Amino acid sequence: MSPARPAAPLLALAASLSFGCTTSMSIRSLEPGAVHVGSTNHLVILAGEGRRSAREFVNMEVLRQSRARGYFSAADRSEEGLEVRVAGRRATVEGGDFALEADQAGLRIDVLEWVGYRDEDEVRGTDEAGKEYVELVQVLRGNVLLALTLFDATGRAFLAEAEYEGWATGPVDAPREEVIERAAASAVAGFLGDVTPVHVVTRVRLDEEDEGQKPILATARGGAVALAARDMRAYFEAHPMSASAAYNLAVLLEATGDFVAALEMYDTALSLGGKDYYAAARAGCARRLAASESLSTGEPATP
Repeated sequence: MSPARPAAPLLALAASLSFGCTTSMSIRSLEPGAVHVGSTNHLVILAGEGRRSAREFVNMEVLRQSRARGYFSAADRSEEGLEVRVAGRRATVEGGDFALEADQAGLRIDVLEWVGYRDEDEVRGTDEAGKEYVELVQVLRGNVLLALTLFDATGRAFLAEAEYEGWATGPVDAPREEVIERAAASAVAGFLGDVTPVHVVTRVRLDEEDEGQKPILATARGGAVALAARDMRAYFEAHPMSASAAYNLAVLLEATGDFVAALEMYDTALSLGGKDYYAAARAGCARRLAASESLSTGEPATP
C-alpha cells in the first residue's frame, strides 16, 4: 500500500501578496488532472505487449517520472506472468491471485511503435549579406506510440487502450536508440501529465476596510496565517455582525487548508450582507473543496 496522502494543510500552504492597495491571500489547492483517477495514488504496472527491451525502458521511465513528479508511487510487477484483459471500459487481471488495493491503479502498457529514421529539417538563417536562406539538414527522428490502460481495484478503466505518442529529434549521427528513448520519455510524460493531480494557486482578496482588523491582516502578511485566523475568529466573536470579519476569517481558514470551515464562514459573511467579491470567493472555495473531496472519495467534483 502506498504512503498516506499528506494532510490538507500541507496541500494548501499560503502566503500573502499585495497588489497596489489590495491584499490577497495565495491559496494552494490540489485538483484532478485531465483524467480523473479518484483517490488512487499508487501505480502498478501489471502487463504489456511489444518489444521486450522497449517495454522495459518504458516501465522504468514510468517509475522514474512518477518519483520525479512526487504524487504517485509506482511499482513494476510485469514479470509475474499476469495478463490484463480489456473490454470496453472494464479491465480484469488474469493469471494469478493478485488484487489491487483501494489506493492502487493497475497499468497495462503496450508498445505499438518504436522506430527511428533519417529525416530532414528546415533550418532558417541569414548570410553575411543579410539575406535570409533556408537549408535542409539531415536529422534522426524518433517516434514511439504507446497504448495505455489504467484501471482501479473494481476494474473501472480511467483509460482504456488510450494512445500516447512521443517524438524526438537528434543529429543524424546520434545513437538511434537514444533518440527513440527520448521519444518514449515524451510519451510517458504526456500520460502522467494527464493523470497526475495538479497544484493550483489562487489569489483571494481580503477585505481591508475595517481598521480594527488591520493588525490581524498584517500578521497574515507576515506569514503567520494560522495565528491570524485564530485572532480573526476572536475578533468576529467580539463583532458577530461584521461581514468583513466573517469574510476575512473565511479567507484565512481556506489559506490554512480548512475548506469546510471556510465555506461555512463565507456563507455567514454573505448572510450579513457583504460585498460583491464575497460571492466569487465563496464559489472558488466550493470548487476547491469539491476537487479535494473528489480526490479522496473518487467521486466527480460537484461544487
